[in-house]
Amino acid sequence: MTGASGGIGTIVAQTLLDEGYSVVGLARSHPDITQDSFTFVPFDASQTPELEQVCENVVKNIASVDVLIHCAAVITPTDVETMGTEDVLRQISVNLTMPVVLTSKLLPLMGKGSRIVFVNSMAATMPLAGSSIYGATKAGLRNFALSLSQEVGSRGISVSSIFPGAVLTEMLRQEMASGGSILNFVSCPARPETVAREIVSLVNKPKLERFLPALDGIFGGLCMLMPRLLRISMPVLTYFGKRGYARAIRKNIFQSRA
Repeated sequence: MTGASGGIGTIVAQTLLDEGYSVVGLARSHPDITQDSFTFVPFDASQTPELEQVCENVVKNIASVDVLIHCAAVITPTDVETMGTEDVLRQISVNLTMPVVLTSKLLPLMGKGSRIVFVNSMAATMPLAGSSIYGATKAGLRNFALSLSQEVGSRGISVSSIFPGAVLTEMLRQEMASGGSILNFVSCPARPETVAREIVSLVNKPKLERFLPALDGIFGGLCMLMPRLLRISMPVLTYFGKRGYARAIRKNIFQSRA
């Protein structure tokens, strides 16, 4: 799994270890996991030139893969006019290029009954100002997963994607500190334990797509069909987002997580 040291990834890795899996975790830093059945692979997915070599090294040391989970993600909120090339390439590499390339390299090691789970985002169906690159990569990842499911279904390999809204992690804290959208707080951000539990449930009982919360998925789907709906709804969403963010600040939710 990728993103094994993140707020969601560490919980997923630990849960799978507790269920008896041997886990290979790819991440920039070592998660707080000490079991012998956990193997850590230092991996900075933003370094595109090194991506293929790292993937090949992983393949050489793994006999087979029963479950592949992509948790790694990064966002740099900014307007298109002021975005930097480095930030653009970093988001594309981490959010899209890396899961595509790694999946391609590991597929030959996956047999009937194997699972692939992509941790996507509601941004895949909810395009927002300031998150154009992040949303584009997540929309691309959704399309990749749907296409992949058609390719590998006959081999008995299941492909699932989960689309959480805002999640109370360090990534969200950094996003908001960098000017992230207050629409993250239209509803209360989910706890990482909740999202991790849903990811593991997709390993045990695959489903093509799962949205968290389900109502947001319905609304996001309607916005994709009728883009004007999002523009019409923006004043209302902004109102509730401002209220939710103000409430979160009063409760010091990020400090409480630390």
